[in-house]
Amino acid sequence: MAVIFGFAALDLFYTTRHYTKAHDNLVVLSQSVEDNKDNLINPDTIYLAHKANDEWESGKTILMMLVNHNIIRSVDERFVSVLAQIESDNYIDATVTVKALISYIKDLREENYPLLRNIL
Repeated sequence: MAVIFGFAALDLFYTTRHYTKAHDNLVVLSQSVEDNKDNLINPDTIYLAHKANDEWESGKTILMMLVNHNIIRSVDERFVSVLAQIESDNYIDATVTVKALISYIKDLREENYPLLRNIL
């Protein structure tokens, strides 16, 4: 029983940490998109978009083992979309997608904890 609880705690720790890092990177990226809406193709915004995507990619394989892989694929598609939208200087789509992705990651992080509202 202790081993099961240990794995559950490790799962909770890893997924929460990964979601938190992704969320924090996306918040910074969102601010950069807002600040540079007339020129998304600037080095800072491109760097932040790649950083957010690369950090997401770094833990995606383990997340696919711990979480429903369809959820992870959906988040992954949104990261790819945001990167493409920023690289094509598409402010409106990039803004909407980043904000939706922030909300989605936040929900995933909250659903990670076994709360009564998640069980019912």
